Amino acid sequence: MRKRLREAWNEPLYKNSLYLIVNSFIMALFGFVFWTLAAKQFSSEDVGLATAVISAVSLVANLSLLGFNVSILKFKDKSLNYTALVLCSIVSFFVASSFLFGMHLFVPSLQFLSSSGSYAFAFVIFSLISVVYAILNSILISQEKSFIVLVKDTLFSILKVAFLFFLIGISGILISWYLGLVIAMIFSVFFIHIEKKWYNLKKVFDFSFYNYISSILGVLPVLVLPLIIVHYLNASYAAYFYVAWMIANLLFIIPISMTQNLLSSGDENKLYKAYMFSLALVLLGVLVVLLFGELILTLFNPEYLEGLYLLYILAFSALPYTLRRISQTKLNMQGKVQRAMLMDGITLVVTLVGSVVFIEYGLIAIGVSWLFANVFALIAVEAKK
Repeated sequence: MRKRLREAWNEPLYKNSLYLIVNSFIMALFGFVFWTLAAKQFSSEDVGLATAVISAVSLVANLSLLGFNVSILKFKDKSLNYTALVLCSIVSFFVASSFLFGMHLFVPSLQFLSSSGSYAFAFVIFSLISVVYAILNSILISQEKSFIVLVKDTLFSILKVAFLFFLIGISGILISWYLGLVIAMIFSVFFIHIEKKWYNLKKVFDFSFYNYISSILGVLPVLVLPLIIVHYLNASYAAYFYVAWMIANLLFIIPISMTQNLLSSGDENKLYKAYMFSLALVLLGVLVVLLFGELILTLFNPEYLEGLYLLYILAFSALPYTLRRISQTKLNMQGKVQRAMLMDGITLVVTLVGSVVFIEYGLIAIGVSWLFANVFALIAVEAKK
């Protein structure tokens, strides 16, 4: 048994994936502490608006990545790292500015962000920070420095909680979050090798473009749902959703971590190991959520039990989500990026349409729509083989 564990630890796929999984658990632990403190110190409306702003910043960041966060994992070129950082930073400025300009049309509840120069400037800076942080993460993983990712994100997690004690209101929540991000980002720069040389983008254009579209489609449900909830329900429900999603994300991060390292390795022979390892951990996680989900939500605030059934549904959705993510990685490794993109497209449409159509049933409609979206996307694409 000890020999098998030693062999498993020496397997780069398992070792680097476990670093990222442990990293996610540490981030989640401090995330629980962060949002628990925020929930106890501030109103659920303030917390809901803060989560909506963070979702908006994340949306801008994902729109600005241009698929380079995935291409870096596959092509592993130091000049590509430099090109990605420069291009994505520039794009983030224009995307964030455009978002602010149309804020009053699409998300009236966040219109305060464009009401003054300081708020607008902060939103643009937060977006830039998020983009650079994401690119640096991909660079570290591609250079097999997942342990540094673990240290960096742990530093971010500790700092954002510490800063929260000295700041107040929605501004305090946001400043704590992004100041911690900046310091952790500066730390990671010392462990990254980048060639200040422009990369020939023709080599990665197709792969980056389709993965860019796929990434946008894949992340939109998570980022748009809080905005839908704020619009159709209220900011308090956005807070309930965010906390439930944050807990369920501990399960989602297992296949995400596995597939990042799987794509970086480029070895299709490791697909079966990835399936078995991910499903085993996810099943264990689902059991933990079923046993302790109510207790965890109560630790935040008894008010957050409003999202308990949503949490249960999201936990079960981690099983089809795991199968979908690994299936998409297999398609990417085989160069079938359009089919991988189709999975995300189906998931997006089914999730958003189902959520809006059945929103009268509250947060349960969100969870069920997400669950069936993952199942349907997997079946629809796999059936075409």
